[in-house]
Amino acid sequence: MRRLMIFCGLMVSLFLQAQTKFALLTDLHVSPGNANERALNRIVDEINASDIPFVIITGDITNQGGNAELVNDKRLFDRFRKPYYLIPGNHETTWSQSAVREYYRLFGSDRFFFKRGNLLFVGYNTGPYMKMGDGHVKHEDLLWLDSILTKESVKGIRLLAFAHYPLIENDMGNAREVVSVLKKHNAIASFCGHGHAYKEMAFGNLKGIMARSTFFADTLSAGYTVVELTADSVFVNEKKLGEEMNRRFAFSMDASSMMSDSQEVFAKEQFTQPDNVSLVYQDKASVFTGVAVDKNALYFGNSLGEIKALYKKSRKVLWSVSTGYSLYSSPVCANGLVIVPAADGELRALSAKNGKEVWTVKAGDPFVADGCVVAGKLYQGGYKSFYCIDVATGKVDWKFTDIDNYCQARPVIADGKVLFGAWDTNLYCLDQQTGALIWKWNNGKAQDLYSPANCVPVVHEGKVIIVAPDRYITALDLSTGQQLWRSNQYQVRESQGISTDGKTVYAKLMDGKLLAVSSESSEYKPLWTVDAGLGYEHAPCPILEQNGVVYLGSRNGVVVAVDAVSHKVLWSFKGGNSEVNQFSCDVQGNVYFSLIEGKIYKIGAKK
Repeated sequence: MRRLMIFCGLMVSLFLQAQTKFALLTDLHVSPGNANERALNRIVDEINASDIPFVIITGDITNQGGNAELVNDKRLFDRFRKPYYLIPGNHETTWSQSAVREYYRLFGSDRFFFKRGNLLFVGYNTGPYMKMGDGHVKHEDLLWLDSILTKESVKGIRLLAFAHYPLIENDMGNAREVVSVLKKHNAIASFCGHGHAYKEMAFGNLKGIMARSTFFADTLSAGYTVVELTADSVFVNEKKLGEEMNRRFAFSMDASSMMSDSQEVFAKEQFTQPDNVSLVYQDKASVFTGVAVDKNALYFGNSLGEIKALYKKSRKVLWSVSTGYSLYSSPVCANGLVIVPAADGELRALSAKNGKEVWTVKAGDPFVADGCVVAGKLYQGGYKSFYCIDVATGKVDWKFTDIDNYCQARPVIADGKVLFGAWDTNLYCLDQQTGALIWKWNNGKAQDLYSPANCVPVVHEGKVIIVAPDRYITALDLSTGQQLWRSNQYQVRESQGISTDGKTVYAKLMDGKLLAVSSESSEYKPLWTVDAGLGYEHAPCPILEQNGVVYLGSRNGVVVAVDAVSHKVLWSFKGGNSEVNQFSCDVQGNVYFSLIEGKIYKIGAKK
């Protein structure tokens, strides 16, 4: 009898280990005082009063990633009397006021891993990272995911994964790689948000479940999701506030393997391997910056906060300096220095030879903008500030502070004027010598997210031409800021460039075409378009013309070369599955570009 009682006790214990439930919250979009905040308070109270043992939150907890929003969310989440596990969404990582530093300060990490009985729970960040783009799991996070699951996976253990983005290639660049790792370790399913509504999905051959937001778009019924797990099944339930649960989905823990592989976004035959394109380097982490180039080396930053120098000839790392936070601004080479604007709020000038620090400007607030050097002066945007700094000494010549948000794109210097945009709806024009405001222009939109902040202005014959997320291309008078013309005939966004003779402005369209517009005409005058074959496109990678070839970078690793004279596509090269950051070139005419997945490529100059 005693043995029977022990056996029954063990069976009950095993059954309890295999059975649990949890609350799943996603896409809360809470700002202090809004309806979502009031709903979240009620959700916390309801969960605290229930038998739900823990809570998982899969991102978009804020509207614009502001510090006040994050602090408020932390206060609300800390009201849970149950453990909660959190990952960020694109609203925390794309428009973050603090370059995501405040999120890390408050919540500690952008990924989680824990065990409960015979179940593993893992969550990870899917970006995008401080600019418009597809989702992407950082290279180091993918390595961590495989490593931790390899360590913990034993027979009988089941895995549940959580991300903000759905693991499909139109939303996430390296979705296939992530699914491959999860399936390798016997994942039951991957849960996500982002779509704001319930949806049963197939992530390749992995079961996918998209959960509801705090509010549906077509109803004011606030709610969340309760997931119940038994020894062999998963039940996904909608829980509207104050109402009984409603079953949405149910599936077996062994049913996900019958899913078929998803299709590639692009057919392989569309791409070629040009003989002058080569992979220079694969970093151990992700790369969000462009590549700076001098005579001997390449310089770039990665998501681990390291600034690296790569010797051109051997393609080996000369030196590496850690800044502590992910780097988003491209470094600048000048006077034997590499100038690094960093997310830790410091602007460092390092010796190009050995990486030793020469001078530092401590701003306090993060840098995510690119800078430029003209006549020995660095022009650099920051958070609510813009700087002119002497490159030789690090002395701040002047600082402009009448900005209401952060700067992002590289400024342009023309005719004694400094031009740059900020995420406060404005384009600014300052006096190059004094930093005094000459004029500022905005597009009339109240929403900051429509700002001309992440496009590099182009200037020709007294005209400033910009594109912006409001999908207009606009020409302004350089002297006065007066609007000369403005058009949304074509769907532009943030990607533009200018021909080497200055007569043509290039803009990448959201349907994957390249648009050429006259910079000489006093009126809006489109010249030609060519289909670059990119499909839906929103990456802000600036366009470069070099040696008679126009280069476009896409959201999913494709670079297209277009002949500047014939307007024909020369080739399309797929270097990876993540966003092309930007192009740069050296004095020999070689072009370099980086991908978020940590790859650095060279397009060799042809004679």
